[in-house]
Parts: sequence; C-alpha cells; structure tokens
Amino acid sequence: MVWSDEFSGPAGSAPDSSSWTPVTGGDGFGNQELECYTSSRDNSALDGKGFLVISARKTPGHACSDGRVNDYTSARLTTKSLREFTHGTLTMRAKVPTGVGIWPAFWALGSNHDTAGWPFCGEIDVTEVLGRQNTLDHGSVHGPKSDGTPFSLTGTATAAQDLGQDFHVYAVSWTADRVSFSLDDHEFYAVTKADLERVGEWVFDQPFYLLLNVAVGGTWPGSPSDVTTWPQQMVVDYVRVYQDT
Repeated sequence: MVWSDEFSGPAGSAPDSSSWTPVTGGDGFGNQELECYTSSRDNSALDGKGFLVISARKTPGHACSDGRVNDYTSARLTTKSLREFTHGTLTMRAKVPTGVGIWPAFWALGSNHDTAGWPFCGEIDVTEVLGRQNTLDHGSVHGPKSDGTPFSLTGTATAAQDLGQDFHVYAVSWTADRVSFSLDDHEFYAVTKADLERVGEWVFDQPFYLLLNVAVGGTWPGSPSDVTTWPQQMVVDYVRVYQDT
C-alpha cells in the first residue's frame, strides 16, 4: 500500500486537505447534473468514527459558488495535484446511496486534464452506481478514438441486493497493459491494451488523480423523484492505493 486515507479525525471536520480538495460550482459538469458542489461540511465531513460522509441534500434555490442557482447540494472531492498515481490498484470501501436520481462515483482522471481536455486525458471509473439500478456496479474506461471523439468501455456486476444496504469494496487493478474491475474481490470486467486499441487510444500510462462524488440527476441517472429521500449519503470507510514494488 503506497497511500491511504482511513478518514480518522474529529466529527464534523473536513477531509484531509493534504489529500483532498473540494470542487465547487453548479454548471452540470458535462452531464446536466442538478447539484451545486460545495466545500461546506453539510456536504462533506468526517463523522468521528473513521468514515467520510458525502451528503447530497435538497436545498431549493441554492446559490452555487459560480453564480448558478440549483435545487440540490453535494460534494465532489479530488486529489488533483496532491495525490496522483501511475498504475496500481485503487480501492474504496463504502456504502453508496441508491435513491432515484442519485449517482455516486469513485473515479480517476489523467493529470493532464486541464491541458489535454477530456477524453484525451483518459478516465477510469472504479465504480458508478445509478439509483434506479441499485444492484448494478459499473466499471468503465474512457478515452479518445482516432478522430478525437470519446469511446466508452463498460462492464457491470450485479449484486445480490441493493448496494446501498451495506458496505462493499470497489476496486480497479490498472497496469501498463490491462485494466480490471472488481466488486468485493470478484473481478467482473477487464480491458486489455490490445482490446482498447481496437476502438481508440491507450492513454493510461500517465499519472491519474482520484475523485469521489455524489451527483444528483444528469443525463445518465435521470432526475430525483417524489420517492427520493434526503439526504442521500455515501459513507466511505477508506480509499487505498497499492502498487508493485
């Protein structure tokens, strides 16, 4: 293990600022999301028991930091410029929210995102769960095709019950020629460099930084409904990174 965050600290404190920075704003983040991401402890805080809690809340008319007004708030945390990794096993143990219209994720972006842009930087989605499909764990890689348009390769694992009912370990093992996804130590999907290069460019031999977030709404999960309860919370036990020595 080369790095971990076990989220120890006083109740109500912020995530470790030496590892995590909050992303703020409400512009939809390319997915027509409906939330304002904030730096508030209402949306991201340690609980004093060794867990990070990311809370999506219904807050009608909330003014986002970028001037937009949205009806929900949540948190998006990143290790950008603080903790970046090239290859390894990225793991998160968490209990994810599965309300309708809720979209929790643990993922990674190439550190050249600001200069190269997406999809040229590459993206590895360790897990994405859609509230309307609460037993499905999605693992994906994204990158550029030869014409510059994005490709997406995705596999799914089906859990025996709603993933929001308990803690699970979500992981990706990422090497110079393979990316494989697992749920609770059971591999469910893998992409080799050869597989990927049939559809696009392999852009996964550079540093990547990590992200944790709970989105509300968007083109993929759809919007919350009258049955969605609030707050919707992702409770994270740990994030750990392993590399060969």
